[in-house]
Amino acid sequence: MAKSLLKKAKKGAKKSPKKAVKIEEKVVEKVESSTKSSARSHIESISTLRRDGAVIWGMIKDGNQSTDEIKAICKEKGFDDLLGEI
Repeated sequence: MAKSLLKKAKKGAKKSPKKAVKIEEKVVEKVESSTKSSARSHIESISTLRRDGAVIWGMIKDGNQSTDEIKAICKEKGFDDLLGEI
């Protein structure tokens, strides 16, 4: 009986690090995608409704700018209303 418990413990120890690494990778991907998509998705949704959103979307749609960089672009262009929404 003790040998079977020892075997189970060894199998469990071998499997758990792999699962932990996979879970950690998923969490990192979600964090990265959520930080990029907050301002980006807002501007994309506004781009069909408002001219300032369309201008900024045209500038960032092919790039991978961070939220701070998008805010700087809005400030540079003088789109204060859009900057306030982000």
